[in-house]
Amino acid sequence: MEKKEDAKAMLELVKERFRLWRDVVRAGDFVRGSVVVLRRPCTRGTCQLCREGKRHPATYLSMKEKGRTRLIYLPKEVVGEAKRWVEEWRRLEGLLGQMSRTNGEILRLLGRRESQKRRRTR
Repeated sequence: MEKKEDAKAMLELVKERFRLWRDVVRAGDFVRGSVVVLRRPCTRGTCQLCREGKRHPATYLSMKEKGRTRLIYLPKEVVGEAKRWVEEWRRLEGLLGQMSRTNGEILRLLGRRESQKRRRTR
């Protein structure tokens, strides 16, 4: 009885893995990072805001490269696209986590199958 249940569970896991893989393959553009707004002074000495101690907002993509944070300036025209790419990365990261857990379950069932084979041949 346990053999049939394992085979059925394996089939469901393989279907789930295929579904997840299909979603990963269909992913759009993505980037690992965060869109952040920093306030910085401008370079004009006559700027009233900067003289008052206020700063200008600027949007950046914050990324890690080789353990260091890297900021890439984002003009207003690409901020929306950058946010979509970051969101797509997060979605993919979730899918890959699900796929990893599914693969772990598949390996657990394969290990159980091999253990049962060894017991029968003794």
